[in-house]
Amino acid sequence: MTTSPARLEEALRAAFSSDPSVRQEAALRLGTLADAASAPQLVALLVSEPDFYVRETLTWAVVNQAQAALPHLLAALEGGEPSRVQVLHALSKIRDPRAVAHVLPLADDPDDAVAAKAWWALGRTGTPEAAPALLAHLGDPDEARRRELTRALEQLGEPAVPGLAARLRDGDALTRRHAAEVLTVIGDPGARGATVALVGAVEHDDKEVALVAVEALARLDVPEVDEALERLRGSGDRWLAIIADWLLSDRADRA
Repeated sequence: MTTSPARLEEALRAAFSSDPSVRQEAALRLGTLADAASAPQLVALLVSEPDFYVRETLTWAVVNQAQAALPHLLAALEGGEPSRVQVLHALSKIRDPRAVAHVLPLADDPDDAVAAKAWWALGRTGTPEAAPALLAHLGDPDEARRRELTRALEQLGEPAVPGLAARLRDGDALTRRHAAEVLTVIGDPGARGATVALVGAVEHDDKEVALVAVEALARLDVPEVDEALERLRGSGDRWLAIIADWLLSDRADRA
């Protein structure tokens, strides 16, 4: 499609208006008019835009030119500007594995907003290289940060499972519980690689961890699950036996 240079220039000028409604309209036009050559200008507008809604529309415009915009987005991560959050937001939508090496250092950023968005961007790539940086924060004492990390690891999915299974044997109970929580949301079939570790947690860990691990285990469609639940149903722990019995009935109904 041929883009009218005059219309594009008009939209770019409007993007510098002091009126956010004018900038929003300009961002919408840029999303349809801009081409790869406009990518540097789009990224520059994105990192300087103060209005949330205009930034979201500019993000859409940038993502429409993902390949051309990628090097400019990665360059924008090098500074310490607050705009890093929005740049990471755009990278999470582009999901290009080439961004991983640039995003990894931000997983440990002291700014919680930057770190959380870096986790999300890493998770969205789905690449194994992202897993260690995310797993390093498993069991964070802050509940909000744990939620953000859970979302990111759920997005990463199966590449995170070997590390999560290993964390089920960690010395810290909060880390073990968090690992089980993440495996619960990853579910079947992605978390099947953690079956043995989950069975061990269910049968031998503290009740607070075992209760989460049994929920994660019950989501997996493999024979070892029914065997473990049968053993648990006959165990001396009343609560775990009740849960195992309910889960076995539920699995039978869904079979």
